[in-house]
Amino acid sequence: MVTLTQTEETSLVAPANDHERTFVELYNSYFSRVYNYVHYRVNDFHDADDLTGQIFAKLFSKLKYYRPEKAPFAAWVFSIARNAVTDYYRSRMRNPSTPLEETADFIDSRPGPEDIAADHEMHRHLRKALASLTQREREIIALKFWSGFTNRDIARFTGISESNTGIILFRAMRRLRQILESQGMSIDDGND
Repeated sequence: MVTLTQTEETSLVAPANDHERTFVELYNSYFSRVYNYVHYRVNDFHDADDLTGQIFAKLFSKLKYYRPEKAPFAAWVFSIARNAVTDYYRSRMRNPSTPLEETADFIDSRPGPEDIAADHEMHRHLRKALASLTQREREIIALKFWSGFTNRDIARFTGISESNTGIILFRAMRRLRQILESQGMSIDDGND
């Protein structure tokens, strides 16, 4: 993953308005973080691929409207990603469907049925536990663990203080642990 400083991003944004080549550097810098965030939020590889492509297409077409004095570039990128995920769920509510992956068992013979069942069960418990958190807590967890941002970055994106970000994250992880342990599961958040 390529990580650019805010100054480097700003210096690339202006030329990217005119040159596709420099946009590629911005794309390479943000792709994995945006994809991980989107995949966590939609929980489907194919939809995450589609949405991530749509997000970057929108970024490219709207780049001329970005104003560095209003917000850091990363905050602008993730506001577009957050809006895309919101639109995704709105459209699914209007047109509900069942993904193919949910209608058939895994055909790949490499993992055994027990492994698949255990993974499915663990993911089911985790999704259920995450659903018990507030939207803000889920958002912070997604930015921290699926997109790899620091508390300082998350604070800038969400508009809350860095210390409050840490407190929200700590309490949300503690609540997740309690919920999962009450269900006979456990999580490792790296704080033990």
